[in-house]
Amino acid sequence: MIEEPAVVTRIADGQVWIKSLQSGACGGCMQQASCATATLAKWLPKREFAIDCDLELRVGDQVRVAIDDSHVLLSSLVLYLLPLLTMLIGVGVANTMLSAAVSDNWLPEIALSVLLLTFWLIHRFQNLLLLVFCFRPQIIGKL
Repeated sequence: MIEEPAVVTRIADGQVWIKSLQSGACGGCMQQASCATATLAKWLPKREFAIDCDLELRVGDQVRVAIDDSHVLLSSLVLYLLPLLTMLIGVGVANTMLSAAVSDNWLPEIALSVLLLTFWLIHRFQNLLLLVFCFRPQIIGKL
């Protein structure tokens, strides 16, 4: 299990909304001044997640959230392998359906378009893909 502390930001419709307290291991790293990950962690906003929880919690409570390790691999497959496979399938379909002259001239643009469309669809449906199918964070207790 991967665990991380979080804070309860709101409670609505039987779900607890949480936000991460930490930005990973960047706080203790000596290289954070020259690290791109630490820079991105400072500038990107942290997201809130809705989690089903049976514990009696209030807004402002600090909790420990856990994610099963095996689901991280599935998330990686969705985020990395799915776009590449979709791009290859799209190029294959375009290559068979289009004439040779059009296919030779436009195949790189078609491949990039299919790849970007797949990334956009994953981004658009990330709550469904990642939070429902790939991993379900769970609150394992109060801090």
